[in-house]
Amino acid sequence: MFLVYRNQGERRFGLQPIAPYPRGVWEFQFMTGGECSLLLRKENGSREERLSGPTMAITGPDCVHGWGGDPSDVCQAIIFHFDEVNFTLRTMIGPGGYRLLPFSAAEIPFLQSLYERCGEARRAAGTSPPEVKKRAGFFEPTLYGIVALELTLFFLKHVPRSEIGPAPNYGVTKVTEAMAWYEANLARSPHIADVAHAVHLSPTHLRRLFYQIRGASPQAVFKQMQFDRVKWLMRDASMTLERIGESSGFGSASAFSRAFKMEFGVSPRVYRETLRER
Repeated sequence: MFLVYRNQGERRFGLQPIAPYPRGVWEFQFMTGGECSLLLRKENGSREERLSGPTMAITGPDCVHGWGGDPSDVCQAIIFHFDEVNFTLRTMIGPGGYRLLPFSAAEIPFLQSLYERCGEARRAAGTSPPEVKKRAGFFEPTLYGIVALELTLFFLKHVPRSEIGPAPNYGVTKVTEAMAWYEANLARSPHIADVAHAVHLSPTHLRRLFYQIRGASPQAVFKQMQFDRVKWLMRDASMTLERIGESSGFGSASAFSRAFKMEFGVSPRVYRETLRER
């Protein structure tokens, strides 16, 4: 995430309107006071959203929008443009590519502090010795990323709870994480201890969560994942049985053949011929 543009101050969009156009960036416009209009344009027509501060307007790259209002309108705004935003925020933007949410005047100092933070690295780069300037330039993108995430959290805090849904279940999250890691590393045939270490749990805790969430041991679930991959790879005629066994974590062709026959009652070769006949 990189900060493309930032600005703040008084705006008179009624006298100096900005015609709607797609900006190609994510815009966070926090109207801290006053009034103006958000101008929206789509293929089926145009519309105007009348805004009174404090209100935040979050618009996506493809949202064709501008700013206008009555000649007497005066508003104050804090504006950030980022090239990218967190995935969670993208999922909470409406189908029109924008979202309007009110916030409180008591929160304005927080937004002001984020605005000021974006200038820290640039100020350091402009007034420091060469070796400090280099560090400041390296630090700048990281700082922008932190500010973008802070703004995302600020946005999510004001989204109605009914839209966000319940908090994720810890057990489900950890079991899902463990299964995803095992699938990504399946060819190495990792042990339970390896998986537990990868998801920052003890093997005992991991087993307990699998029984709670899946009703089975991790070994049983991982074994099923192995054979699910085997059955999928069997469809690819260019894959030899040896490669399928290796890709599925069985190590050797003989180990793969024994495990497969124990699971399905027939050899991998016979099973594959049956698939071809179908």
